[in-house]
Amino acid sequence: MPKDTFLNLKSEKKEKIEKAITDEFTKNSFEQVSISNIIQRAQIPRGSFYQYFEDKKDAVQYIIQKFIISEHEKVWELLQETNGDIFETAIGVYDYMTNASELELVKHILEELRKSNTNVFEADIKFDKKKNIVKAVNKDILKIEKEDDLIYFFRIITDIIRPIAIETMSKRIEPEKGKKILERELEILKRGMKK
Repeated sequence: MPKDTFLNLKSEKKEKIEKAITDEFTKNSFEQVSISNIIQRAQIPRGSFYQYFEDKKDAVQYIIQKFIISEHEKVWELLQETNGDIFETAIGVYDYMTNASELELVKHILEELRKSNTNVFEADIKFDKKKNIVKAVNKDILKIEKEDDLIYFFRIITDIIRPIAIETMSKRIEPEKGKKILERELEILKRGMKK
């Protein structure tokens, strides 16, 4: 994560650097992200970059963490709207991701999260103690045998949403087709496969 020197910057300068990192990551996969392009966009010396971040991974991780926090907020909001229905929430998350204004950025972030096996739904992301996703899920509509079943279920849901969202954002499938695939997979998950 960023160093204190970055966190203590005036908001205007911090936002300019964040935008430079975001713009670079929007246009390039992580492997192609260039520190030179970031410092040029942000109009800062190379040495300043290293006073703010360890390396490009640290800078990109910061942008990804901000995305995860905003996604967590969206999941919370959708759970409130759907009365805790995790299946409807999953469809809402897909719609939100595939209609984002920065599709390329979201696609690159999802690809990085897939590589690191990070879960946007995970309940242990601490952005606000009052907004605990686990508590917001309507458990009455789920068969939960153990307390941690829900955490595993979040992983399964994420593993279903992520590839479909990436395919849609990569324009390999149309958004409506992706949504139908997601709805079908969620329906199979709802009813289960064991006789």
